[in-house]
Amino acid sequence: MTINRMKISVSLNRSVVVFAILLLNSAAGRAVAQVASSAPVGYIVQTIPAEQSRSFSVPLDAPASSQADSVGRLTEVGENWFDNADAEWTAGAFSSVEAPYFIRLTSGIQTGRLFRISNPANTATRVYVADDGLTLLELNIEVGPNGARYEIIPADTLATLLGTAADSSLVLQGAADPLLADLVQIWGGASWINFYFNTDWGRWARDRDVAGSPSRNNFLLRPDRGVMITRRGSTPLAIAVVGRVAVTPPRLVHTRTPNAFTFLATMQATDTTLGELALQKVSRSQDWLGAATSNEADLIVVWEGASWFSFYYNTTTSHWQRVGDLGTDRDGYVIKAGTPVFVQRRQAGLTSAERTLRFPAIGG
Repeated sequence: MTINRMKISVSLNRSVVVFAILLLNSAAGRAVAQVASSAPVGYIVQTIPAEQSRSFSVPLDAPASSQADSVGRLTEVGENWFDNADAEWTAGAFSSVEAPYFIRLTSGIQTGRLFRISNPANTATRVYVADDGLTLLELNIEVGPNGARYEIIPADTLATLLGTAADSSLVLQGAADPLLADLVQIWGGASWINFYFNTDWGRWARDRDVAGSPSRNNFLLRPDRGVMITRRGSTPLAIAVVGRVAVTPPRLVHTRTPNAFTFLATMQATDTTLGELALQKVSRSQDWLGAATSNEADLIVVWEGASWFSFYYNTTTSHWQRVGDLGTDRDGYVIKAGTPVFVQRRQAGLTSAERTLRFPAIGG
Protein backbone atom coordinates (compact mmCIF):
# COMPACT_ATOMS: atom_id res chain seq x y z
CA MET A 1 0.00 0.00 0.00
CA THR A 2 1.21 3.53 -0.72
CA ILE A 3 0.11 6.92 0.48
CA ASN A 4 0.21 10.06 -1.64
CA ARG A 5 0.87 13.29 0.20
CA MET A 6 -1.76 15.79 -0.93
CA LYS A 7 -1.99 19.52 -1.01
CA ILE A 8 -5.48 20.97 -0.66
CA SER A 9 -6.05 24.56 -1.68
CA VAL A 10 -9.29 25.94 -0.30
CA SER A 11 -10.45 29.34 -1.53
CA LEU A 12 -13.20 30.85 0.61
CA ASN A 13 -15.74 33.59 0.02
CA ARG A 14 -19.24 34.38 1.38
CA SER A 15 -21.16 32.00 -0.83
CA VAL A 16 -18.76 29.63 -2.53
CA VAL A 17 -16.28 27.09 -1.19
CA VAL A 18 -14.07 25.64 -3.92
CA PHE A 19 -11.93 22.61 -3.15
CA ALA A 20 -9.00 21.84 -5.43
CA ILE A 21 -7.29 18.61 -4.45
CA LEU A 22 -3.84 18.45 -5.98
CA LEU A 23 -2.24 15.01 -6.10
CA LEU A 24 1.29 16.24 -6.36
CA ASN A 25 4.14 15.25 -8.55
CA SER A 26 5.97 16.55 -5.51
CA ALA A 27 8.05 15.58 -2.56
CA ALA A 28 5.72 12.87 -1.37
CA GLY A 29 3.84 12.35 -4.59
CA ARG A 30 6.91 11.50 -6.57
CA ALA A 31 8.38 9.05 -4.06
CA VAL A 32 6.08 7.48 -1.52
CA ALA A 33 6.68 4.56 0.74
CA GLN A 34 4.70 1.64 2.01
CA VAL A 35 3.09 2.28 5.38
CA ALA A 36 5.70 0.57 7.51
CA SER A 37 6.29 3.27 10.07
CA SER A 38 4.60 3.66 13.43
CA ALA A 39 4.48 7.42 12.93
CA PRO A 40 0.87 8.63 12.85
CA VAL A 41 -0.35 10.12 9.58
CA GLY A 42 -2.60 13.15 9.44
CA TYR A 43 -3.08 16.56 7.87
CA ILE A 44 -2.84 20.16 8.93
CA VAL A 45 -4.69 23.17 7.52
CA GLN A 46 -3.20 26.66 7.71
CA THR A 47 -5.19 29.70 6.57
CA ILE A 48 -3.84 32.95 5.16
CA PRO A 49 -6.57 35.62 5.38
CA ALA A 50 -7.18 37.88 2.39
CA GLU A 51 -4.68 40.71 2.10
CA GLN A 52 -2.77 39.55 5.18
CA SER A 53 0.49 37.75 5.99
CA ARG A 54 1.03 34.55 7.95
CA SER A 55 4.09 32.61 9.02
CA PHE A 56 4.02 29.09 7.62
CA SER A 57 5.79 25.76 7.86
CA VAL A 58 4.95 22.13 7.20
CA PRO A 59 5.28 20.17 10.47
CA LEU A 60 4.54 16.84 8.77
CA ASP A 61 7.02 14.62 6.98
CA ALA A 62 6.49 13.14 3.58
CA PRO A 63 6.71 9.34 3.70
CA ALA A 64 10.23 7.98 3.50
CA SER A 65 11.36 7.45 -0.08
CA SER A 66 10.05 4.31 -1.75
CA GLN A 67 13.48 3.72 -3.26
CA ALA A 68 15.43 0.76 -1.92
CA ASP A 69 17.23 1.15 1.41
CA SER A 70 15.71 4.54 2.23
CA VAL A 71 15.63 3.26 5.80
CA GLY A 72 18.67 1.56 7.29
CA ARG A 73 21.82 1.91 9.39
CA LEU A 74 24.98 3.91 8.79
CA THR A 75 28.12 1.84 8.38
CA GLU A 76 30.59 4.73 8.00
CA VAL A 77 30.68 8.54 8.30
CA GLY A 78 33.10 10.81 6.48
CA GLU A 79 33.83 14.50 6.29
CA ASN A 80 30.77 15.17 4.14
CA TRP A 81 29.16 11.80 3.52
CA PHE A 82 27.27 8.86 4.99
CA ASP A 83 27.71 5.24 3.92
CA ASN A 84 25.46 2.24 4.13
CA ALA A 85 27.60 -0.58 2.77
CA ASP A 86 24.51 -2.78 2.38
CA ALA A 87 22.53 -0.23 0.35
CA GLU A 88 21.69 -0.59 -3.32
CA TRP A 89 20.78 3.00 -4.14
CA THR A 90 20.37 4.16 -7.71
CA ALA A 91 23.28 6.46 -8.50
CA GLY A 92 22.18 10.10 -8.47
CA ALA A 93 18.65 9.31 -7.31
CA PHE A 94 18.85 11.47 -4.17
CA SER A 95 20.99 14.37 -5.36
CA SER A 96 18.90 16.11 -8.01
CA VAL A 97 17.98 19.77 -7.42
CA GLU A 98 14.58 19.10 -9.04
CA ALA A 99 13.82 16.35 -6.52
CA PRO A 100 15.72 17.13 -3.29
CA TYR A 101 16.05 14.80 -0.33
CA PHE A 102 17.09 14.99 3.30
CA ILE A 103 18.44 12.25 5.52
CA ARG A 104 17.33 12.18 9.15
CA LEU A 105 18.99 10.22 11.92
CA THR A 106 16.36 8.32 13.90
CA SER A 107 18.48 6.68 16.59
CA GLY A 108 21.70 7.25 18.49
CA ILE A 109 23.14 10.30 20.20
CA GLN A 110 22.34 12.56 17.22
CA THR A 111 18.79 11.33 16.72
CA GLY A 112 16.54 13.93 15.14
CA ARG A 113 19.32 15.64 13.22
CA LEU A 114 18.56 16.45 9.58
CA PHE A 115 21.01 16.79 6.66
CA ARG A 116 20.33 17.84 3.08
CA ILE A 117 21.63 15.36 0.50
CA SER A 118 23.80 17.32 -1.91
CA ASN A 119 26.38 16.89 -4.67
CA PRO A 120 28.46 15.01 -5.73
CA ALA A 121 25.77 12.59 -6.86
CA ASN A 122 25.06 9.72 -4.51
CA THR A 123 26.50 6.32 -5.34
CA ALA A 124 25.02 2.88 -4.64
CA THR A 125 26.22 3.05 -1.02
CA ARG A 126 27.12 6.69 -0.28
CA VAL A 127 25.21 9.96 0.00
CA TYR A 128 26.96 13.32 0.26
CA VAL A 129 25.40 15.83 2.65
CA ALA A 130 25.52 19.50 3.52
CA ASP A 131 26.45 19.71 7.19
CA ASP A 132 25.19 23.27 7.95
CA GLY A 133 28.64 24.19 9.23
CA LEU A 134 28.85 21.27 11.65
CA THR A 135 31.73 18.84 11.51
CA LEU A 136 30.31 15.37 10.89
CA LEU A 137 33.36 13.59 12.24
CA GLU A 138 33.00 15.43 15.56
CA LEU A 139 29.37 14.40 16.07
CA ASN A 140 30.35 10.86 17.10
CA ILE A 141 27.55 9.33 15.02
CA GLU A 142 27.39 5.59 15.58
CA VAL A 143 28.35 3.32 12.67
CA GLY A 144 28.58 -0.42 12.01
CA PRO A 145 26.19 -3.22 13.00
CA ASN A 146 24.73 -0.97 15.70
CA GLY A 147 25.07 2.20 13.67
CA ALA A 148 22.65 5.07 13.84
CA ARG A 149 19.42 4.43 12.00
CA TYR A 150 18.37 6.82 9.26
CA GLU A 151 15.51 7.54 6.90
CA ILE A 152 15.70 9.37 3.57
CA ILE A 153 12.86 11.87 3.17
CA PRO A 154 11.73 13.76 0.07
CA ALA A 155 11.84 17.54 0.47
CA ASP A 156 9.98 20.25 -1.38
CA THR A 157 10.70 23.15 -3.68
CA LEU A 158 8.57 26.16 -4.50
CA ALA A 159 7.13 24.27 -7.48
CA THR A 160 6.50 20.95 -5.76
CA LEU A 161 4.85 22.39 -2.65
CA LEU A 162 3.05 25.43 -4.07
CA GLY A 163 2.55 24.27 -7.63
CA THR A 164 2.84 25.80 -11.09
CA ALA A 165 0.36 27.02 -13.70
CA ALA A 166 1.61 24.50 -16.29
CA ASP A 167 -0.05 21.54 -14.55
CA SER A 168 -2.86 23.59 -12.92
CA SER A 169 -1.44 22.86 -9.46
CA LEU A 170 -0.70 26.47 -8.48
CA VAL A 171 -1.95 27.07 -4.94
CA LEU A 172 -1.22 30.77 -4.54
CA GLN A 173 -2.29 33.70 -6.69
CA GLY A 174 0.16 34.42 -9.48
CA ALA A 175 0.53 37.58 -11.53
CA ALA A 176 2.86 39.30 -13.97
CA ASP A 177 3.55 41.96 -11.33
CA PRO A 178 5.03 40.87 -7.97
CA LEU A 179 2.93 43.56 -6.25
CA LEU A 180 -0.25 41.77 -7.37
CA ALA A 181 0.80 38.18 -6.71
CA ASP A 182 0.81 36.28 -3.44
CA LEU A 183 4.27 36.61 -1.94
CA VAL A 184 6.46 33.86 -0.42
CA GLN A 185 9.31 35.12 1.75
CA ILE A 186 12.31 32.99 2.74
CA TRP A 187 14.62 34.26 5.48
CA GLY A 188 18.12 34.64 4.05
CA GLY A 189 19.95 35.14 7.34
CA ALA A 190 19.89 38.93 7.32
CA SER A 191 16.91 39.84 5.11
CA TRP A 192 13.95 38.31 3.30
CA ILE A 193 14.22 36.74 -0.16
CA ASN A 194 10.91 37.34 -1.95
CA PHE A 195 9.31 34.96 -4.46
CA TYR A 196 6.10 34.92 -6.48
CA PHE A 197 4.67 33.00 -9.42
CA ASN A 198 5.02 35.04 -12.60
CA THR A 199 2.11 34.14 -14.88
CA ASP A 200 3.72 35.71 -17.96
CA TRP A 201 6.92 33.70 -17.58
CA GLY A 202 5.11 30.59 -16.32
CA ARG A 203 7.54 30.03 -13.44
CA TRP A 204 8.48 30.99 -9.93
CA ALA A 205 10.60 34.13 -9.76
CA ARG A 206 12.21 36.50 -7.29
CA ASP A 207 10.59 39.91 -7.05
CA ARG A 208 13.69 41.48 -8.59
CA ASP A 209 14.02 39.00 -11.48
CA VAL A 210 13.75 39.92 -15.15
CA ALA A 211 12.52 37.76 -18.02
CA GLY A 212 16.02 36.38 -18.63
CA SER A 213 16.60 35.38 -15.01
CA PRO A 214 16.74 31.66 -14.18
CA SER A 215 13.64 29.84 -13.02
CA ARG A 216 13.18 29.64 -9.24
CA ASN A 217 10.92 26.57 -9.44
CA ASN A 218 13.56 24.39 -7.79
CA PHE A 219 14.33 26.71 -4.89
CA LEU A 220 14.53 24.40 -1.87
CA LEU A 221 12.04 24.77 0.97
CA ARG A 222 13.80 23.26 3.97
CA PRO A 223 11.45 21.28 6.24
CA ASP A 224 13.20 22.73 9.31
CA ARG A 225 12.69 26.38 8.31
CA GLY A 226 9.69 28.68 8.18
CA VAL A 227 8.41 30.99 5.45
CA MET A 228 6.11 34.00 5.33
CA ILE A 229 3.18 34.04 2.90
CA THR A 230 1.36 37.26 2.01
CA ARG A 231 -2.07 36.75 0.48
CA ARG A 232 -2.80 39.41 -2.13
CA GLY A 233 -6.01 37.74 -3.27
CA SER A 234 -9.43 39.02 -2.19
CA THR A 235 -10.42 35.75 -0.50
CA PRO A 236 -8.73 33.75 2.27
CA LEU A 237 -6.57 30.80 1.29
CA ALA A 238 -6.33 27.59 3.29
CA ILE A 239 -3.50 25.16 2.57
CA ALA A 240 -3.62 21.60 3.89
CA VAL A 241 -0.75 19.13 3.73
CA VAL A 242 -0.91 15.42 4.49
CA GLY A 243 2.07 13.68 6.10
CA ARG A 244 3.60 11.85 9.05
CA VAL A 245 3.82 13.38 12.49
CA ALA A 246 7.41 13.69 13.70
CA VAL A 247 7.92 11.18 16.52
CA THR A 248 11.66 11.81 16.71
CA PRO A 249 12.34 15.06 18.60
CA PRO A 250 13.77 17.48 16.00
CA ARG A 251 17.37 18.54 16.53
CA LEU A 252 17.81 21.76 14.52
CA VAL A 253 20.85 23.89 13.69
CA HIS A 254 20.56 27.64 14.16
CA THR A 255 22.84 30.63 13.64
CA ARG A 256 25.02 31.56 16.62
CA THR A 257 26.75 34.72 15.49
CA PRO A 258 25.84 37.36 18.11
CA ASN A 259 22.23 38.63 17.77
CA ALA A 260 21.59 36.76 14.50
CA PHE A 261 18.09 35.47 13.74
CA THR A 262 17.12 31.99 12.48
CA PHE A 263 13.56 31.27 11.29
CA LEU A 264 12.91 27.75 12.55
CA ALA A 265 10.04 25.34 11.95
CA THR A 266 9.39 23.76 15.34
CA MET A 267 7.85 20.67 13.64
CA GLN A 268 4.91 20.79 16.07
CA ALA A 269 1.83 19.32 14.38
CA THR A 270 -0.36 20.36 17.31
CA ASP A 271 -0.60 23.63 19.19
CA THR A 272 2.14 24.11 21.76
CA THR A 273 3.16 26.79 24.26
CA LEU A 274 6.33 28.62 25.21
CA GLY A 275 6.39 26.62 28.41
CA GLU A 276 6.19 23.36 26.50
CA LEU A 277 8.92 24.35 24.04
CA ALA A 278 11.02 25.17 27.11
CA LEU A 279 14.10 26.31 25.21
CA GLN A 280 15.64 27.55 28.45
CA LYS A 281 16.12 23.95 29.62
CA VAL A 282 19.48 22.22 29.14
CA SER A 283 17.65 19.33 27.46
CA ARG A 284 16.54 21.76 24.73
CA SER A 285 19.54 24.08 24.27
CA GLN A 286 23.02 24.79 25.52
CA ASP A 287 23.57 28.09 27.32
CA TRP A 288 20.17 29.60 26.59
CA LEU A 289 20.47 33.10 27.94
CA GLY A 290 17.72 34.11 30.33
CA ALA A 291 17.87 37.41 32.14
CA ALA A 292 15.89 39.85 34.24
CA THR A 293 15.56 42.18 31.24
CA SER A 294 14.90 41.43 27.58
CA ASN A 295 17.89 43.32 26.19
CA GLU A 296 20.22 40.82 27.83
CA ALA A 297 18.25 37.66 27.00
CA ASP A 298 17.88 35.33 24.03
CA LEU A 299 14.56 35.83 22.24
CA ILE A 300 11.79 33.79 20.63
CA VAL A 301 9.86 35.92 18.12
CA VAL A 302 6.41 34.88 16.84
CA TRP A 303 4.24 36.43 14.11
CA GLU A 304 0.89 37.29 15.68
CA GLY A 305 -0.99 38.15 12.49
CA ALA A 306 -0.16 41.84 12.23
CA SER A 307 3.14 42.20 14.10
CA TRP A 308 5.95 40.26 15.73
CA PHE A 309 5.73 39.37 19.43
CA SER A 310 9.08 38.90 21.20
CA PHE A 311 9.50 36.74 24.29
CA TYR A 312 12.36 36.05 26.70
CA TYR A 313 12.87 33.81 29.71
CA ASN A 314 12.85 35.95 32.84
CA THR A 315 15.27 34.39 35.33
CA THR A 316 13.94 36.52 38.19
CA THR A 317 10.37 35.26 37.88
CA SER A 318 11.26 31.90 36.25
CA HIS A 319 8.75 32.19 33.44
CA TRP A 320 8.50 33.38 29.85
CA GLN A 321 7.62 37.02 29.44
CA ARG A 322 6.71 39.18 26.46
CA VAL A 323 9.02 42.11 25.77
CA GLY A 324 7.23 45.20 27.07
CA ASP A 325 4.99 43.32 29.51
CA LEU A 326 5.02 44.19 33.18
CA GLY A 327 5.73 40.74 34.56
CA THR A 328 2.87 38.79 32.95
CA ASP A 329 3.53 35.03 32.90
CA ARG A 330 3.56 33.94 29.23
CA ASP A 331 4.42 30.25 29.75
CA GLY A 332 0.96 29.43 28.42
CA TYR A 333 1.26 31.58 25.27
CA VAL A 334 -0.02 29.37 22.44
CA ILE A 335 2.03 28.80 19.30
CA LYS A 336 -0.31 27.34 16.70
CA ALA A 337 0.52 24.11 14.90
CA GLY A 338 2.80 24.76 11.95
CA THR A 339 3.81 28.22 13.19
CA PRO A 340 7.58 28.82 12.84
CA VAL A 341 9.51 31.03 15.23
CA PHE A 342 12.49 33.31 14.97
CA VAL A 343 15.23 32.53 17.46
CA GLN A 344 17.76 35.22 18.35
CA ARG A 345 20.78 34.28 20.43
CA ARG A 346 22.73 37.13 21.99
CA GLN A 347 26.06 35.34 22.25
CA ALA A 348 28.19 33.45 19.76
CA GLY A 349 28.27 29.67 19.68
CA LEU A 350 30.77 27.52 17.80
CA THR A 351 30.30 23.87 18.73
CA SER A 352 27.56 21.62 17.37
CA ALA A 353 25.91 21.54 20.80
CA GLU A 354 25.93 25.33 21.05
CA ARG A 355 24.35 25.62 17.60
CA THR A 356 21.62 23.03 18.17
CA LEU A 357 18.09 23.37 19.50
CA ARG A 358 15.98 20.36 20.31
CA PHE A 359 12.24 20.79 20.02
CA PRO A 360 9.85 18.31 21.64
CA ALA A 361 8.21 15.46 19.79
CA ILE A 362 4.43 15.30 19.80
CA GLY A 363 3.41 14.37 23.33
CA GLY A 364 6.99 14.96 24.50
